Amino acid sequence: MVKAFLKRLAGPRANRLFLILGLLLTVFSLYKLLCTAMYVHESVVVTATVTDVLQKPFESTGEALSHGNLAMGGSTSYQAIVSYTVPNGLVIDRMMTDADDTDYTIGQQVEVITPELDPSQAHIYKWKFIWGGACMLLGCGILSLLLWLALKERKAPAPAAPTRQPTKGGKKKKSSTTASTTRKRSPRKKKQA
Repeated sequence: MVKAFLKRLAGPRANRLFLILGLLLTVFSLYKLLCTAMYVHESVVVTATVTDVLQKPFESTGEALSHGNLAMGGSTSYQAIVSYTVPNGLVIDRMMTDADDTDYTIGQQVEVITPELDPSQAHIYKWKFIWGGACMLLGCGILSLLLWLALKERKAPAPAAPTRQPTKGGKKKKSSTTASTTRKRSPRKKKQA
């Protein structure tokens, strides 16, 4: 069963699948990185004060991993409710939707990145919340393209090595280099016009 799976994995369909998947993931992640760069450029970083903390367990290991929590098992997520002032003077109280594994305390100062015109798009200013998802997609795309290259190189046929054929009687034939030097050529006949 494992051999059959490996044969399929190395087949031409799987090779094309890795190519297509790698290209799609890479292009999509580059788009996400561009959008994130525009978001960071148009946003400001402000200092916020934690006013309350919501605690709940992550619903699944996949959710914990998607939020950058690498601990397995009964991990708890913490969502901070923060209060901050944007540069135009507006005071905002909002719950940060970024589920984190950091145990926030009331009164703690955290950095928040927020667009000035749309405070609902604010995030806690941590690398994993801003760039993490797009970088993971880019890594998966590059990994798929590397698998495609590895399978493509593996399928290239190796050059055939010259083989010696035994002559009649079991004696070895002289190598072609020594045989060609000792052979005499017959003179060519000139064509008569």
